[in-house]
Amino acid sequence: MAANLDLAEAGTPPLAPPAPRDGAGALRLAERLDRFVTGAGMAGGWMIVLLVIVVCIDVVTRKFITFHSTFLQELEWHIHTVVFALSFGFAYVRGAHVRIDVIRDRLSRPSRARLELAGIILLLVPFAVLILWVGITFAHQALVQNEGSTSAQGIPHRWIIKSLIPIGMVLLLTAAVATALRAWCYLRGQADAPEAFEQEPVSLETPGAA
Repeated sequence: MAANLDLAEAGTPPLAPPAPRDGAGALRLAERLDRFVTGAGMAGGWMIVLLVIVVCIDVVTRKFITFHSTFLQELEWHIHTVVFALSFGFAYVRGAHVRIDVIRDRLSRPSRARLELAGIILLLVPFAVLILWVGITFAHQALVQNEGSTSAQGIPHRWIIKSLIPIGMVLLLTAAVATALRAWCYLRGQADAPEAFEQEPVSLETPGAA
């Protein structure tokens, strides 16, 4: 304050206060959410290794030992469910979901950011919340009814695998919040464009067509 008064008396304009970085907190939160869904997605990716092992064992025992295991067959689709549920959010923040769009690729980056925000708020969040609610009910019913495999050799406690539905939606909602924060900061000129909508959309044109 004293320095500004001295500068004013000397005829020099006072120093302007530093501009507030109100987007820094949002970006830090987005980074934390990103790391969370990325960790879950990487865990889901490693489950593919287990899936390959289980499939190989199932194929070998069927082909050469003539041993049919209901447990192995059900374990395969259980692992499939884990892979997909843990990867929903990770794929979104990395822009890996397939986008077939004839409008978005014609827009500028700010317009893409606005469109992404609108899609998150109006479509993604309501859909994920609905599936989250239904998934919780679905898993709770399986727990209460002690639901298991219809086969005596199958996997019991089916509520465990059904609980992956709401877990996957929580991860997707987390990714949506992270992307929305980044898009908001980008529109304010405080961050780069989010990776989630920087990917190239799938072209509907036939390759080689004029």
